[in-house]
Amino acid sequence: MNTNVFRPGQVPSFSSSQHGGEGDGRTAGASEKVIRTFRGILNKFTPEKFESLIRQVDELNINDEETLNTVVELVVDKALSEQSYSATYAQMCHHLKELRVSSQSSDGFVYFHKRLLSRCQMEFENRGLVKEKENNVSAAQEDPQQTRHKTHVRLLGTVRFIGELFKLKMIWEAIIHTCIVKLIKDECDDSLECLCKLLSIVGKGLDNEAERPKLNSYYCHICYLLKEKKMTPRIKFMLQDIVALRKNNWVPRRNDQGPKTIQQLHQEVKQAEEREQLQYEKGQTTIQQRGGGRLADRRQSFNVKVIPEKVNQISSRDCNGERKQQGHLGSSSCNGISKKPVEQKTPPKQAAALSQSFWLCNEEEVHRALKRLLQEKPVNGKIEEWIQNNFNYRQRSSEGFVRALVRAVCQSVIVNCGVYTLNTYELLDRVSLLKKYITDAQKQLLALNVLQQLVGHIDQPDGLLRMFFDVLWDEEVIQDETYFKWRSSTVSAKSVCNFFAMLEEANRRFN
Repeated sequence: MNTNVFRPGQVPSFSSSQHGGEGDGRTAGASEKVIRTFRGILNKFTPEKFESLIRQVDELNINDEETLNTVVELVVDKALSEQSYSATYAQMCHHLKELRVSSQSSDGFVYFHKRLLSRCQMEFENRGLVKEKENNVSAAQEDPQQTRHKTHVRLLGTVRFIGELFKLKMIWEAIIHTCIVKLIKDECDDSLECLCKLLSIVGKGLDNEAERPKLNSYYCHICYLLKEKKMTPRIKFMLQDIVALRKNNWVPRRNDQGPKTIQQLHQEVKQAEEREQLQYEKGQTTIQQRGGGRLADRRQSFNVKVIPEKVNQISSRDCNGERKQQGHLGSSSCNGISKKPVEQKTPPKQAAALSQSFWLCNEEEVHRALKRLLQEKPVNGKIEEWIQNNFNYRQRSSEGFVRALVRAVCQSVIVNCGVYTLNTYELLDRVSLLKKYITDAQKQLLALNVLQQLVGHIDQPDGLLRMFFDVLWDEEVIQDETYFKWRSSTVSAKSVCNFFAMLEEANRRFN
């Protein structure tokens, strides 16, 4: 049995016993060092370090078939697990495409390019299915839903990587057509999502005189699926987006420039802070011109007077009487201004209103902070950690906090490309965050009201509210009963009448 057969997912062993001699053992040790160095280079790979790291790769002595197979394996696994860097790893493959080593089974050569294509073909045909995990635990012992999610993510990474290789002329049109046909024939949600991703990357390259007839047939089938096939709103939006992309001459509504460098991130944070400061100064100027504005009127109506000289001496005790550390957003519900009731007793109703006015001031601060945080596009875990560190349970459970959160999240997924539209993918990423804090029917209704106000503020673009409703219903953020309750309490539901017709039909069908 040949011990040099390449098995995907297996890092070859380089013990001298496999190679049968002391000299081969030294060669194996050198190859193991090459692979360890190459793996370290991959772990540091970013767009800004590409040139320096690729020179280090060139200096590696990749001179045998087994080492070449392992290099291919490591590159593909990295490209599939770090999909935002697919284009960068494809550029590395393009740089290494002429690499070749002597074959162990014949007198010819083994080429990096051919092994890379074989590896990508295996991944695509297996639909991202990994038979054994890295820790040798059977996939059957894993939660089925988790296994399905990993398989889907890996397949999505495979088609993305294949598309990036095609853009660099490392994969031919015939291979891309084969992949597209297989995905179209499958017609399941996972395959249709991968189809949209693949067409968004390779569509422009296929839209030429030679390939256009086949591309036309794919789009005819997509239009047929949109009219005849029942699918989730999420997949439907993806297919609609890919049709619109071609009509727009392959110019995306939102330019995806790939992963950003550290300098770009720092620049964006600086620009965001400057915009926030400019808006704050503009708001202060407006309040001064109006002689204090509504905020001053509200203070007078609640019999509250401001004591400016005690601004920096504010107590660190919040309005609920709980001890909080100063310096955190939300740690003082008075926002850095010491407010003191006048001497006469405040009736209970006015006291409740006073407490609410304190929170109203805080709610705007919470919204601004969340909006600023979401602009950096962190994972949901980081956002939840920030919320846990800055708000106690009572504050996190309040209606004011839910309003601020829903408003900030929804604003972050609305895209202005001449007309306002919804970035469905980003909203789906934030669904788990919304579910954590929209915990009952009252808060669900509150979220719908905030969403209606937000869409109304930008002149109610056609279909935008319906897109939000579809996603929130499909992902079970908002329940059917809450939607109907919202409709009965609002006078402006014309833009979502088709949504409620669908909802009523679904309820009749399952009841």
